[in-house]
Amino acid sequence: MKIAVAGKGGSGKTTIAGTLARLLARQGERDVIAIDADSNPNLALTLGIPRAKASRLRPIERTVLNRVADSEGGIKLVLNRTVTDVLREYAIETPDGVKLLLMGKVEHAGAG
Repeated sequence: MKIAVAGKGGSGKTTIAGTLARLLARQGERDVIAIDADSNPNLALTLGIPRAKASRLRPIERTVLNRVADSEGGIKLVLNRTVTDVLREYAIETPDGVKLLLMGKVEHAGAG
């Protein structure tokens, strides 16, 4: 199951996403992964990670993806490592057992 939470700024997306992830993990769902893709990431705090530990969360680097031509002549992005390896290298586990990933940040205009 994959769940995405979207909405306008200030609508409570982070609170809803964090609460939902925590509830799923507490109810015994296995392998709950939360991905913070916000330009102002705060999901770690909602998931119960102390600020000091949250500050050590590294964004996923662009080098984990390869650009590959698809059958229609377009470009698609493909992981060049296993999901397990990406989780091992970049995820932080929360007190409820949710694994948190931080998406890569836009470095400069035109880089996103």
